[in-house]
Amino acid sequence: MKQLFKKLSLSVALLMSLSNVVIAQTEAQGYIANIGVKSNLEGLERVKQILVAPPFLPKHQQRYSGKSRIIEMEMIIEEKEIEVEPGVFVQAMTFAGTNPGPLMVVHEGDYVELTLKNPSTNLLVHNIDFHASTGALGGGALTKVAPGEEVVLRFKANKPGTYVYHCAPGGIMIPYHVVSGMYGAIMILPKEGLRDNKDNLVTYDRAYYVGEQGWYVPQDAQGNYKRYPNAVASMNDTFKSHERLGANAYYLQRQKRCTHR
Repeated sequence: MKQLFKKLSLSVALLMSLSNVVIAQTEAQGYIANIGVKSNLEGLERVKQILVAPPFLPKHQQRYSGKSRIIEMEMIIEEKEIEVEPGVFVQAMTFAGTNPGPLMVVHEGDYVELTLKNPSTNLLVHNIDFHASTGALGGGALTKVAPGEEVVLRFKANKPGTYVYHCAPGGIMIPYHVVSGMYGAIMILPKEGLRDNKDNLVTYDRAYYVGEQGWYVPQDAQGNYKRYPNAVASMNDTFKSHERLGANAYYLQRQKRCTHR
């Protein structure tokens, strides 16, 4: 099994609630009346962020010390064939059609509100797990969407830094979706901007979002790379190729042992 690497150098600067099901948003009463969705979000400015394909970044400010805002975003999941080198094709699963997915940029204290759409043209269930968010599998437990559905996830971005997000539908489907391209990054800028180790303010004219994807493409008996009509058709051969790979091999074998007990 040959390993194909597709290295992406992407241009970056310095980045989540729930829907399609009716959610009860109960407000607290009495001494804790400031707790609840309405109380926390009422009156906050809403800002729409248009996500863009790497190597570019969405429009954003480097510093923002004002009141928390709700940053609205939308991503459409795409299951699509991509050509990783001349004549070699893979069935990719992507956020917004790119590999890696778009970089999101918000500020500490902002609320991220993502609408995640899974078109009816797709075949698989997907979700999104933000490592920048704590609880409910980083939103993954709240965002499973079947083809033809959409969901809205909202969370408060209170941990500055850069974090991965990825699809995590459960079990062996987690590594399958991730190695098939379903990941990206969210960058949460400190309210007062970036600073160096001497606490001096740091600004940037340009920034770069760098991602690397390794594609493990199954081959036939003659050594030719296989081509599949969709992500479901490629699944079995892809799992077989992953059984030979480090952490994925351990994970897949462990899943098999648990299944046969």
